[in-house]
Amino acid sequence: MKKILIAGGSGLLGTSLTKIASDKGYKVISTYNSKIRNKKLSKLYKKYNFLNYQDCIKATKNIEYAVLSAVYASGIKNMSLGNLYEQNLKNIILRSNFFEACKINNVKNIIWISSSTVYQPKQKKISEKELDLNKKPYSIYGSIGIGYRYVEQLADHYNNKFKMNIKVIRTTSIYGPYDNFDQEKSHVIPALIKKLYSNKILNVWGDKKVIRDFVYVDDLANAVLAIIKKKISYPINFSSGYGCSIENLAKKLNKISNKNLPIKYEHNKPSSASFRVLNNYKINKEFSIFHKTNLDLGLKKTIDWYLKNHKG
Repeated sequence: MKKILIAGGSGLLGTSLTKIASDKGYKVISTYNSKIRNKKLSKLYKKYNFLNYQDCIKATKNIEYAVLSAVYASGIKNMSLGNLYEQNLKNIILRSNFFEACKINNVKNIIWISSSTVYQPKQKKISEKELDLNKKPYSIYGSIGIGYRYVEQLADHYNNKFKMNIKVIRTTSIYGPYDNFDQEKSHVIPALIKKLYSNKILNVWGDKKVIRDFVYVDDLANAVLAIIKKKISYPINFSSGYGCSIENLAKKLNKISNKNLPIKYEHNKPSSASFRVLNNYKINKEFSIFHKTNLDLGLKKTIDWYLKNHKG
């Protein structure tokens, strides 16, 4: 049995990874900081705070595989207000602590989940090699994208100087069961699902023409477990590879939920970047039969989970 550490195991991706890795026969050590979302997996969890370097040292000892999915995240509301200093600082500290601890404990295989916010604006699908560090990320992401760029370069430094194997996956908007439905911090899909079952009108923030690239959480979790054992160059994009407008997303959710609420677009509210879709050519070439969940099916699974666990 391969021992795998899932750092940030109580988050959206971490919860999915914990279950899938356990089902695949890994000996899983999954971490949480505040709470465990899937109580059925409680025996696989240990509490660590990765802002504390000594906790990173303890967690990574005698580990063969490590996935860093821990993140301090916020929704579009906090991004638009510019309240990002504390979030960025915490993310840089915990990732720096984790990489250094992996170096000290000689962890051989590491994956860190980066973000498509590193990319500069482009109105077409963007590939890994098209990242231009001389151009700023979308202004709405601001220091978020810059922070991810810094950590990617830090990972590259560890790989080159200390012969480590930190693999970087750039992904987009993750959604699915165990998502964050907190009104202050949720992203677009959980925010809209919550509104569908709380209001008589579906209020949709921002520009309805914004195009996003959504990835179902279990697809990404399976990709992580496949990539961690494969020798290919990094960073690598992983997403659905298809764009969906916020307008079409709202209509899909309205239809799938059978709520059929009137939709009101609040154009005075913050919008995300106008177009953010990843080119998946590189990963599709390496994994030609890799399964990706249809958006309609993924949304239905997410709604079903929400109704079972939140609505009530």
